Amino acid sequence: MRHAALRWLRARAPNLYWRGRNAAALAGLYVHRLSASRADAYDDGFWDFHAVGDWTGFARAVLAYAPARSIADIGCGHGLAMDGFRQVDPTIDLRGYDDSESARRRAHERGLTVEPLDIVATSQAAAVALARDLSTVDLGVCLEVAEHLPPWHADKLLTIVAAPRRLVFSAAHPNQGGRFHVNEQPAQYWIRRLARHGLVLSSRDAEFRRDVAALDLPWWYAANVHLFERR
Repeated sequence: MRHAALRWLRARAPNLYWRGRNAAALAGLYVHRLSASRADAYDDGFWDFHAVGDWTGFARAVLAYAPARSIADIGCGHGLAMDGFRQVDPTIDLRGYDDSESARRRAHERGLTVEPLDIVATSQAAAVALARDLSTVDLGVCLEVAEHLPPWHADKLLTIVAAPRRLVFSAAHPNQGGRFHVNEQPAQYWIRRLARHGLVLSSRDAEFRRDVAALDLPWWYAANVHLFERR
């Protein structure tokens, strides 16, 4: 009965269903963060599920549209994209950041260095300082991260990811679904907010999205990814 009611609500009132999903995920996130155990929200099972895809092909596609000698991957997970860039060009300066201890351990096992970064616990001043440090980086990457942050913390993430000259960004769209997806939003929501930080869609964004869609990657990347550049 419960599942049937949810399917009915999704079909008849998708906006209400979407906002309800965000709210339910937000409640779950804070219950987890306040729990005594504070176990990793994104454990090995989560990363095992997100361990597929042609990430070397993705790296080639990105570098074809946004040549870079230095790349910062914010919310890099266990380093699949970083490893793809390393396979394509081992001389690229790679910087990774993620909150998940499991992800950082798995990235380290790949020979990647990933620094801890908890956006929720990070102050605005610390976000600005990190952005200042990343302002000389050629390319920022942020894939399927923003939806995991409460809306009132999202601007800290955008401050950081908008620091490099170009940005490859994707975030879950409404009703996509996923663990602790507390802020699923239409692409235009993020496009408008990144514009306030000085980044606009690249003139080649449509071509870039077409090339990503041709790769063997989980479907949500083709649905959500965009290429941004400084005005």
